[in-house]
Amino acid sequence: MSSRSTAHAAAHTLAIGVALALVAGCTDVGLYSDTRPRTEADRVTLTGRVCAEDPVTARYPVRVVLLVDQAQGPLFSDFDPAGLRVESLGAFVHSALTSPATALAVVGYAGRARTLAPAEGGFTRNPGALLGALAQLDLPEPCLAAGQCRDYLDGLRTARALIEGDMASLTAGTRVLTQYVVIHLAAGPQVPLTAVGPDGAACDPGDRVGCQRRREVAEVTELREAVGDAGAAGLRYHVVQLPADPDATVNDALAVGLRQMALAGRGLYQRVGAVGALDTGALDLLNVRTELRAKHLVVANINAKPTADGPVVDSDGDGLSDAEEAIGGTSPGAADSDGDGIGDLVEVLVGLRPLEADTPVACQHLQVGQDSDRDGLSDCDERLLGTDPSLVDTDGDGAPDRLELVSQLDYLHPDAEGDADGDGTSNGVELQRRTDPRSSDAARDLSDGYRYTIVDEGIVEERLAQRLQKLQGVEIVTVSDGTTPGLGLIEWFPNLGAVRWRDPVEPTTGPLVAIAAGGEFDVPAASFAPIQGDSGRWIRVVVDPTLLPATDVHEGVRVSLRARNCLTWTVRNVRLLATAALDVDPDQVRGHNEVLVYFAEAPEERVAIPGPVRIAAIPFRYAPPAAREPAGAEILVFDGEFVTPRANP
Repeated sequence: MSSRSTAHAAAHTLAIGVALALVAGCTDVGLYSDTRPRTEADRVTLTGRVCAEDPVTARYPVRVVLLVDQAQGPLFSDFDPAGLRVESLGAFVHSALTSPATALAVVGYAGRARTLAPAEGGFTRNPGALLGALAQLDLPEPCLAAGQCRDYLDGLRTARALIEGDMASLTAGTRVLTQYVVIHLAAGPQVPLTAVGPDGAACDPGDRVGCQRRREVAEVTELREAVGDAGAAGLRYHVVQLPADPDATVNDALAVGLRQMALAGRGLYQRVGAVGALDTGALDLLNVRTELRAKHLVVANINAKPTADGPVVDSDGDGLSDAEEAIGGTSPGAADSDGDGIGDLVEVLVGLRPLEADTPVACQHLQVGQDSDRDGLSDCDERLLGTDPSLVDTDGDGAPDRLELVSQLDYLHPDAEGDADGDGTSNGVELQRRTDPRSSDAARDLSDGYRYTIVDEGIVEERLAQRLQKLQGVEIVTVSDGTTPGLGLIEWFPNLGAVRWRDPVEPTTGPLVAIAAGGEFDVPAASFAPIQGDSGRWIRVVVDPTLLPATDVHEGVRVSLRARNCLTWTVRNVRLLATAALDVDPDQVRGHNEVLVYFAEAPEERVAIPGPVRIAAIPFRYAPPAAREPAGAEILVFDGEFVTPRANP
């Protein structure tokens, strides 16, 4: 167990219980003193700051559809006869594939739409297949029939089929992280205009253009909503207009509809006046992602099972108390007494034999004991229970499946707003306080319940430097608020034992800073003056001198902006219990308590769907009267201690 710092927080400015998804009712914050933590030997306070992940820097999966106009006409003959747009798309593909989380598809449209890449499946990372598809875009497609020359609505439907097929192939846990992006390069209007409006009724002959626009907006909106309803992170529909028609009024009229499509798709609209302006900068659209919001935070000592009589010892954290295991004959020191990959509690609940190895038909093809989402329930457990093995919170109500199972709540349908014991406190609040949601004992709830103070900081913008690849032994840990996003430069000179830094917008590097002794150092840019503080331009590095290179290093460093929804939080009155040793521990050490902090996230505007959950595991040892580790009354939990379980796609 790593050592931890202790901290005594100053008075908090705001106590709001948890005004997130699970706590839409009353809170208990007015019942307690917001002062220093209690000092009972069996109580601990946890405090910290945690942020929702930024999908870009966290490298969440991205699926990109390039939807490209290839209808014959002025695009090929006048606007871009040299095919420069195809070269720009090729550069974009190369850039996109530098992220291992990005896959693409190419759809061309003229009189009809065709998927040009991949040949099979939904999306690919094969550069040969993608570049081959782009080469086909340099060939004009003739009209399919008289007056049937450009049908980008068919292209949109083809893109939707690719996206829906991909979503169906993913596990729910991967799908909820996956962002879909359509980049539509449009060079001319729909030909012919649609004859049917979004409501299925025939268009008014006098309003064909308006009917066309409403149909376009409706189809983009339906695609965006379909992505959301399927539980994916979101959709962005970007439009890049190539004003290829020699008649400016045609281009201007088209622009109105294309802007509306981009708006409906929560995307960006750009009009490229000359094909030479269609560069990778114009196509740099993949950083526009659906943001994640803080949804819920809950703390639980999994070795202290909540009951009507207060928390009782559950040494192995399987959801059966040690007393219940003694009655049933299972081991209080092993969550899976018979080693068949099914937890003791699950075997009891589904009518299996917890002391004899079982292989249910539903689990025959699963790896024994595998826990894909690392939520404490094996994949076999989840198959038997009906929960999703790729989601920590299957029903999306903010309560992890494992905690709902132990508390006998409904883990398949949101029931956080319900009140199983009729005591006036919702199930969600009781689960968060770690009290028994099926026992109406208000006095015990007050004495045993966890006490939350949470402040939502909103969206916090931070600067982040990419990890150094060439300059071994140096890690950039802080980038000042004044540093400019972009490509900076760090240089190392071993003969001087020093580094220097160049800000992305400055022409020269800053002063040399000696780092050969190792430790933590601030490295200023050329323009920095001490009076500027955080608003100046500087980076902070941590140095391991044993790893520093023996030769000069000049390495470009990408500085990016990261926008995250952050919470500062404190949870008091977390109870520790004297547990028995685990069967697998050769030293038979007693007193292990594992306190889990669950931080649930959700895509913006859709907090009710199951989203990613970050988990921090804080180990304690409590073996009275002598042993308590760590000893501090208040334990600081860092954002970096939270991990997001990633199941296989």
